[in-house]
Amino acid sequence: MRPFPLKQLRLAWHDAGTYNKNIEEWPLRGGANGSLRFEIEIKHAANATLSSQSGFSGLVNALKLLQPIRDKYSGVTYADLFQLASATAVEEAGGPKIPIKYGKVDVSEPEQCSEEGRLPGKLTVKEEISNSKKKQVW
Repeated sequence: MRPFPLKQLRLAWHDAGTYNKNIEEWPLRGGANGSLRFEIEIKHAANATLSSQSGFSGLVNALKLLQPIRDKYSGVTYADLFQLASATAVEEAGGPKIPIKYGKVDVSEPEQCSEEGRLPGKLTVKEEISNSKKKQVW
């Protein structure tokens, strides 16, 4: 798999992976809401630049790759763009076509970001998914 798909997969996972089904109020419950574009959330331990052993070169770089697309299509939310990029990366890497529901709403300010600790820090994608399933947060 090329670095671009890995970055986009990680970006979508980290944006959506903060979802907590036990919190009813939006945006406090987290999830795919585009919050990862804010510095306060990108600096969470789980979102820090990851080592080369995991095959990722950081979520900041993934954001930089998508920003020109967002600038050109400003009506598309970051939340939808992150998930679309991930689904496209899976397909481009030879995986299945993933259907996406569009219309996600972005958080509008850093104060709406999820608190630190919703995702485990510096784990592989497989470890993160496994831990999230155990916690049943989504």
